[in-house]
Amino acid sequence: MKKFIFYAASLFLSTLLYAHPDEPTPPSHSKVMWHSITVIDFNPGAVDDAREFIKKFETASEKAGTPPPTTYWFESGKYDLVVTWVLNEGPVDMKGSWSPDGAKWWDALVEQEGSEEAAKQLQAEYNELIASSVTNLARKAK
Repeated sequence: MKKFIFYAASLFLSTLLYAHPDEPTPPSHSKVMWHSITVIDFNPGAVDDAREFIKKFETASEKAGTPPPTTYWFESGKYDLVVTWVLNEGPVDMKGSWSPDGAKWWDALVEQEGSEEAAKQLQAEYNELIASSVTNLARKAK
């Protein structure tokens, strides 16, 4: 009798395993908005220069017709700036390839600065102002 119960239990469990699809269906993210949130600590005395660079980046965004990030300048604490981006395609936008908006923005920055090398130099100079930064992924209910 014990063997029969063990056999029946094994058979029942195996049917449950086969009843599930091979791969789970990913959850729908239609009810959430994904964001990239970066906090930035600039080198001492570099905040004013950083603001000037950011104005150039925002001008390129306007020319490209792409949405700029939301920015908040801290008045206290370790960090100087918070930058939040809406990730229209969800976390996949963080994979390192240019999104369509990112490509448009880059093209506008290149045009604004006069060449690809000048745009890269502008970004490099801005990056030199950053002492540290942390980027996190967040979601918010729609």
